[in-house]
Amino acid sequence: MEYVLQSTPPATAGPRDREAVRRACATALPDPFPKGTPAPVSDSPSASGGGRNTRHPTGIRVVVLILALMALALGPAGYLMGVNAQSHAGSAAEWFTLSFGAFVGIPLLAAAVATVAGDRRAALWSLVLLAWPLVFVSLIHFTPLGG
Repeated sequence: MEYVLQSTPPATAGPRDREAVRRACATALPDPFPKGTPAPVSDSPSASGGGRNTRHPTGIRVVVLILALMALALGPAGYLMGVNAQSHAGSAAEWFTLSFGAFVGIPLLAAAVATVAGDRRAALWSLVLLAWPLVFVSLIHFTPLGG
């Protein structure tokens, strides 16, 4: 069986010519997925067990752990720099903005990575990190740490 591809008609062709070419193009190639047959999505097997991460759970948890440690270290460091900033008027605001990004953005990034990888437990622990700023900021202002 031989298939012939026809080009689209020129813009000056009449309506009858265009319709003839459309019909010829539509019948020239068969539909690769006739109705009722699903298109293949992936060659790799899906995760078994209802979405559990069975491929590289350790690797995903290592990435989430690194991001969690960054949030636990960079958030407080930025907040302390903001509390202690006195020489430049905009400096404290910049440090508070950076610490907020570390306090909130990094745990959300870790939760997104874990969710995409299918690791619900790591995603949950990443979201638990969102409580860390409340604890740390309270410690700063209720203890001598903040100066």
